Amino acid sequence: MFQSRTYRFQMGSSRFSSLVLSIGESDIWIGYNPASVGQNDLRSEAGRIVRRLRNEIISYPDPAFRTSFVPLTVTDNPSGFIQSMLNASFLAATGPMASVAGAIAQATAQHLKQKFLLDEIVVENGGDLYIDVLKELSVKLIAPGNRLSGKLSVVVDPLHSPLGICTSSGKIGHSYSFGKADAVMVACKDAALSDAYATAFCNRVQKQSDVQKICNEMNTHEEILSAVVLLDDTLALCGQLEVRT
Repeated sequence: MFQSRTYRFQMGSSRFSSLVLSIGESDIWIGYNPASVGQNDLRSEAGRIVRRLRNEIISYPDPAFRTSFVPLTVTDNPSGFIQSMLNASFLAATGPMASVAGAIAQATAQHLKQKFLLDEIVVENGGDLYIDVLKELSVKLIAPGNRLSGKLSVVVDPLHSPLGICTSSGKIGHSYSFGKADAVMVACKDAALSDAYATAFCNRVQKQSDVQKICNEMNTHEEILSAVVLLDDTLALCGQLEVRT
């Protein structure tokens, strides 16, 4: 089903060359520099790597990998990509698929940057981002239906790059959520972990009094660089990244 992602055109639209790629459930926007890199070549390679990553998930021998809501015991020798999802799952106490969008974004970006010798790359996969930039980049908090949607931005300083910024919602999106937050945005150096943590903490936001409490707890995790929690008109922020209105 097509879903308009107009926010993509607000994120460095004049700064990056970009392309959009849709493969199965993966809906991906790629922004990159320099513009001299051939877009057709980059698109073809991006499609190849995303298909390979999706096949690794489908062919993983434990079928619970795709359905479990809890971490799994590793009994084989998984690829680095699958291991990143299993590690994120263990740290965030979620199922492995809670990290899938961030994991695919990161693996795709890292591969493309190395292959094409890119200066900067941003890969956004269904709202979850992996960012590797040389100049400051603002990322808007999107929470449709909330009056603060699009009015707050987390600012990525190159000193913190590369990193992942992922958002989970209990009110929108295709992913299953146990929570009620409009949005929980989490930044970590690892995008798979950002994704898993966003899911885990969003699951725990049930009422407005949870917002600050959950944000305070995230602030105790040294691997979380920053976090934003939003429910109705209650907002909490923590961490190292600047937030602007």
